This record gives sequence, structure tokens and C-alpha cells, in this order.
Amino acid sequence: MKVQVLSVQPAIALNSHEVVLSVGGDRHKFMFTTEVDRLGEHLLQTTHGDRTFADFFRFNQRVAMKVTNLVVKCQNHQAVEFPADVGIFVTPETALLKQKPFESGTFVATESQPPEAINRETRQRAIAIVEKLPETMLDEAVKFLESLSVKANPVE
Repeated sequence: MKVQVLSVQPAIALNSHEVVLSVGGDRHKFMFTTEVDRLGEHLLQTTHGDRTFADFFRFNQRVAMKVTNLVVKCQNHQAVEFPADVGIFVTPETALLKQKPFESGTFVATESQPPEAINRETRQRAIAIVEKLPETMLDEAVKFLESLSVKANPVE
């Protein structure tokens, strides 16, 4: 099923957006939140969808990333043309058939913590590590974080 972003509108809460998507013929609304943390002279900006978005796109991570990237553009006041095609939604069965086997023998048990707590904890750990870097390495660290799909943007 074709997925399109129909609109991204600022929501009442600060740094949040309501995103309307078309998946096949159905419309869905999701909330996105952007968090900003200071790292030296840089601001680290992280944007993520709500729990329903994460659950809905659990087996469609590339589509989810494209949606998130459009929300980041809107958050940063960049031009975005709607509707915007972001990919094809596949069923969990189709996604599992295409999945490559995971070759690591180490898994992190996350049953005891909700995903939001894990994401927040991971985010805080990453920020603590980056804050210890010398000022001369912050640009390189921000570029590295961007490569991990963490939205980091220097803000003047």
C-alpha cells in the first residue's frame, strides 16, 4: 500500500506536530515530538513519533524514517510539498519474509522497561558521552550522530 504524508501541522504542545498520513485508502494521525539538548555550542535535535506511530510502522522502518525526515524539515521551517510519497507499507508477514537473519549473539532484554524509557535513557547516555568531548571534536561527533539517524542540527 502506498504511503503519503498529507500534512504536518504544529500542535498545541511546544515542539510537537500532528502528522496526517494516507496508507492505502485510510487516513491516520500521529503526534511527533522534537527534543532539543545543548552540546557545547550545538543543539542536538531529536524528532520521534508517538507510540502508536512506532507500533504502526514497526515493520516499515524505512517509511517511518522518511516520515520523520519530513517532520524534521517542517520543524526546521524548510519547504515541503504535500502530499509527499514516502514508500510502500508492507504487512508484517511480508516484512518478516524479507528480513535478514541477525548474526549477533547478544540481545538486550527490554521486557522490563517501556521503549520510551529505553530511548530516553539511551539519549541521555549519548549526550553525556558527547558532552565529555573537547570542543574541537563536537562537529565530528554531531556528524557521526546524524549518520546513526539521530537528527542533530547546529542551530545559531
